[in-house]
Amino acid sequence: MVSSLLNPVFVGGTGRSGSTIVGHLLDHHPAITLTRPMEVRFITGNNGIADALTKADKPSGFTAAGLAVERIHDRWFYRAENVGLHTSMSKEFVVEQTNNYLDKFPENALEATQTLTHSIMEKVAQGCGAKRWVDTTPANARKANLIAPIYPNYKVIVVVRDGRDVAASFVHQDFGPSDVFEAIAQWEQRMIKSDQAIKKCPAGVVLSLDLQDLVISARDQSLNLILEHCELEDSPEMRDWFNATVTAEGAHSGRWRRDFDESTCDAIDEVYAESCDRLRELGIAIPAIG
Repeated sequence: MVSSLLNPVFVGGTGRSGSTIVGHLLDHHPAITLTRPMEVRFITGNNGIADALTKADKPSGFTAAGLAVERIHDRWFYRAENVGLHTSMSKEFVVEQTNNYLDKFPENALEATQTLTHSIMEKVAQGCGAKRWVDTTPANARKANLIAPIYPNYKVIVVVRDGRDVAASFVHQDFGPSDVFEAIAQWEQRMIKSDQAIKKCPAGVVLSLDLQDLVISARDQSLNLILEHCELEDSPEMRDWFNATVTAEGAHSGRWRRDFDESTCDAIDEVYAESCDRLRELGIAIPAIG
């Protein structure tokens, strides 16, 4: 029987698309716990462990593994006082595990990758008391297929949202694009990468979820889809939190219309329509209008 720690759920999206909401929703189910930090980053983040594994058979493979280790040490171990792998393990433990990973990577990259990832995530799970865990690193969506060798029994939930609302949300953050039109372009590229990754995943691994459906137009149906996809029994605790906390007002649907003047909104709408046309030509479904 596979350990529940080896049956994780990875939630992702384009960034600012609602993956955090889904992570907190699942965290209120007694059988699964949101990781602390809620974005572990090192598995699917850029130049992370999953990326290194894809290059294992190439001359650049060991260099990629070294870069992943460097980013674990310098970027993902300590991100803020209460954000980072340091909240559940010591630097000495991470150094020991990453040294072992680099020693074994040239001989058996997959085994080395699984051992490192599972050991770190076991510490993360212990730190938050998880029997089964959910991570909300946004890149989980566009790296969904790369997780399969590391966690064969995994599930992915990809949350999509009106790109105009995504862009408007990014403008108000201290990370990501500060220009609304750059943010729409980023949303488009991430939608493409996510679609490419999803199509490479085994059947039944990925659930695509529209934030508008979850929050407004198909609440019960969306919640049932999440439970079914993650193979979870119904949970009164989860439903109570969902009904009390996940609201249309909190989702800021249509915020792009409120955040900009009329002429800017017209320009946003035009650029977004062109972006959606390109996505449709690729066969990519467009999120519901926010």
